[in-house]
Amino acid sequence: MGDISIECVQQNLKVIREYLLKAFPGFNLTEDTGEPSVCHRFTLTNAKTFERIKLKVGWSRLSDLSSDGEMMMRRLLVNSDLAGKMRNENNDQYYYW
Repeated sequence: MGDISIECVQQNLKVIREYLLKAFPGFNLTEDTGEPSVCHRFTLTNAKTFERIKLKVGWSRLSDLSSDGEMMMRRLLVNSDLAGKMRNENNDQYYYW
């Protein structure tokens, strides 16, 4: 993977982290790259209730150079109501985005 692709992935991961922490206040965020070049997994855990919300982001979405960086990724995250869809998912399952 080229430097531009790595930078794109890192920038998109940063935006997703910021979005998740804002959308789920009071939750702790952990990440797992157990399947590099396939997906990146996020787990949010509420420290008081131990509720867990999970997100799996496909590598193709993370490395999409046409997403026009941070602005487009933010629009995608907000316009798709990702947080709402994640809340409706079974807590034992990852929501795939």
